[in-house]
Amino acid sequence: MRALPYVPFGPGLDDRPHVFVDGLRTPRTVLELSHWPGNRTPAHLKDDVSTQSVLRLLGLPEAERAELLADASAVTCDHYDVDGLLSVLCLVSPDFTARHRDLLARTALCGDFDVHTGEEPVRACLALLAAEREISAATEFRSVGQATTALFAGMLEVAEECLLDPGAWRDGWAAEWEDVERSMRSPVEIEERGDLAVFEDTAEPLHEYAVHARTDAGHVLRLRADGRHSLRFRYENFVDLRSRRPGPRVRGDLLARELNMLERDGTWFCESPATATPLLQLYSPAEVPAPSSLGMDEVRRVVLAFFDAARTDGSLLWRSHAGWLDEAPGTPPSKETA
Repeated sequence: MRALPYVPFGPGLDDRPHVFVDGLRTPRTVLELSHWPGNRTPAHLKDDVSTQSVLRLLGLPEAERAELLADASAVTCDHYDVDGLLSVLCLVSPDFTARHRDLLARTALCGDFDVHTGEEPVRACLALLAAEREISAATEFRSVGQATTALFAGMLEVAEECLLDPGAWRDGWAAEWEDVERSMRSPVEIEERGDLAVFEDTAEPLHEYAVHARTDAGHVLRLRADGRHSLRFRYENFVDLRSRRPGPRVRGDLLARELNMLERDGTWFCESPATATPLLQLYSPAEVPAPSSLGMDEVRRVVLAFFDAARTDGSLLWRSHAGWLDEAPGTPPSKETA
């Protein structure tokens, strides 16, 4: 397959037919390969992460692939993250991609869903994140658009090395790898109640990669002896997932009200359900995360009661849908002109 050059999202793309990955199409998009809610990815190319959709495209017979690509002469993405980077890399370097399909897919899953997918892809993902931090620290950005362009430019130069030789970046990820390994060895048990996973955290918090590898539940309640309890809403319940049908999200703002009726030391707050990974936690008057006055048993009781009520009361639920942009706090750049 012919390689497609990466062209930053923006004015330089206006009159250029292109493939749009990990986002929502623009008027000049020839082919959209994305898992965002409301995407128009061809049904037979849909998958859990956008990188997997690109891999499906590259696995098609040449004639079918050429028909889908039509006159596309570039690939673009309007935001930077691991899945977006690897989606772009697959089209920029199709020969490399053909040799490392499984590694690319599992690294993208690790990066987008914060889940342990095997030692090799986890180390590759951590290397990508370390390189990203290094590039960010060495570059001045005046806007999100500039940051996105600079990160793609810099990361496309080192992404293959990060994937195949993550040890070259070990100084930037060794400590986190030790944390991941410690967390994977932890005997902590997770209780599942429908789409809610509940566990009592260790003194040193368990890494999310390890937690998410133990449960498919879309909500993860982390109870802590120091009062820093939290409820994480997983990304899998937001995107257009193919491997399974995720359940709806509970309304974190309404659950926060229940907790605030009992709280004495601050304010429970949760982002809109129409965001990627909302987090319900307590904030101090200075608006920083803080310990709750509520014990683990009390928080567990309130949260379980709310989830029980949500089983029969649809007003306590939110399901990801194509019109999510009308509810989201901000609009992705690609939708401003779509």
